[in-house]
Amino acid sequence: MARLAVKLLLLDEDDRVLLIHARDPKTHAECWYPVGGGGDPGETLQSAAAREAYEETGLRDLPPGRHVWTRDHTYEFNGESIDVHEEWLLHRVTHFTPTPTELSPYETTTILGFAWWTAQDLLETTETVFPPQLGHLLTELAPRT
Repeated sequence: MARLAVKLLLLDEDDRVLLIHARDPKTHAECWYPVGGGGDPGETLQSAAAREAYEETGLRDLPPGRHVWTRDHTYEFNGESIDVHEEWLLHRVTHFTPTPTELSPYETTTILGFAWWTAQDLLETTETVFPPQLGHLLTELAPRT
């Protein structure tokens, strides 16, 4: 059964999205991906988003998000194959410097840092970004955000 995950498109006032830079402990491959994670039983998407934003970035008082995308996906990380059902929320935030507050011991060994990316940066990068079409998604969302 797929694990429910909430993924956050945290967009600042310059339409940059915050991404996490991580390294797979088994393969040492590096990648970038949005803030987010698994939902707890009984937790709404908004409350899961607020919790994940706080834990991973230190952001308090996450503004309400708008549902923009759903994705079922299987990813490989740390030698495991994980099935997820992702609900994607877009949140408009004021630019900030991420300061994680409650990373798990596992996350502290895999997360290398954070960066704010424009859609154009994502379209042009040769680095690995998940999902790979994130630059296109942000370009499509821009007129509606």
